[in-house]
Amino acid sequence: MATFGNLLDCVQDSSYSLRKMAHTDTHVRALVQHIHQLQPDKDAARLCLYQYLKNLCDASEVVGPELINRFYARALSFEYWQQNKAHLFNETESLLRHFQQSGNSLDLRGLFAASDVQTVNVENLRNLEAVVVRTLEKTAAKDDKWRVLRDGESRVIAITLHADRRLTARAYSRTLALRDGELVPLHSDFTLTYTPELQLDPNTIHQIEVGPNTTARFHEGVEGLRGVFVRGYTFQKFASLEGGGLHRYPLLFYPLKRIEQFFVDRRTDPVYLELTRSLEEALELLESGSPEAREFAAAALERGRLALEHIYPEDKLTRLLLHLEKRVTPHAPQAHESAHVAAPAAPSRASFIEPEGIDLLEAHEAKLAGRAPKKKNLDPKDEAWPAIKNLPV
Repeated sequence: MATFGNLLDCVQDSSYSLRKMAHTDTHVRALVQHIHQLQPDKDAARLCLYQYLKNLCDASEVVGPELINRFYARALSFEYWQQNKAHLFNETESLLRHFQQSGNSLDLRGLFAASDVQTVNVENLRNLEAVVVRTLEKTAAKDDKWRVLRDGESRVIAITLHADRRLTARAYSRTLALRDGELVPLHSDFTLTYTPELQLDPNTIHQIEVGPNTTARFHEGVEGLRGVFVRGYTFQKFASLEGGGLHRYPLLFYPLKRIEQFFVDRRTDPVYLELTRSLEEALELLESGSPEAREFAAAALERGRLALEHIYPEDKLTRLLLHLEKRVTPHAPQAHESAHVAAPAAPSRASFIEPEGIDLLEAHEAKLAGRAPKKKNLDPKDEAWPAIKNLPV
């Protein structure tokens, strides 16, 4: 593996000679351009920092200890960097020193050293809950109301209702950091922020884990969702969000709805209500002997299975799916067998169904009436927004 020191011997003096003139541009864009000239693909740590800056930071963000320490914490969530921590810190610091010596104003005071951060993978989820509760007690605003809830056996979700009625949902994994003699969450990057109307806040950049070692970073603008999907310990970009509504991106849709089920009341949740209505309608059609019933029921069953696995584990959907499976596929594994999910996971390509499109019930009614089905209304502004649960409001 090429080291940064080896690379310096190969760099042309005219391009990287030390300049006395100081530059005021210390933003992410400048550091990305600098690392790009140093062949980031030649070293895993160099590539990790380069792609983190490109894919998970704003180009105009100022480079400083806070940003770099955030990078260290995020990188150490991967087992690879836990095992190669010294190289990660040494290579990063060498890059920053060279960037600084190349004439860029950069304050590195307060930068973590490798020995400053030790990762601890807790075995008992109660310990993770206790750490998150203690952190919220220290950091939450006076008028904030919050709760910490388990999501399976791999993480907890902290739901915070702020004084202005905005709501924040933040996910914490079992990996903690030991700093200054105290256990704290390793990072708090996986955060969703909602307006008082429970819409994703358009003024906030959101991040969410959408699968093992896979993350979405996005915001909602005038043209819809914009952002990236990244994966792996070098934060490689593998897909983009290029406008449109949430229903266009099933890889994001299911994990996000899974988070929302912790604070959205299902009795008023449009997604949940439509899903249960489709399952109940499928059962009624099978009972009536309608010729279209089996096709409709099979589609409703597959959609229900995905929702049960990825959004609503251990719900009354289990009962509905159990009845429907007996009617559609008598020898299929029963729904309750897959009702326990330990962690959010992206649907596999083989089992994946795009949630956007025609409403199942509307399609059936249109076919009986001899008309073209209506498109689902995907504009959240036209939906009745659900009530909040799990908070002492």
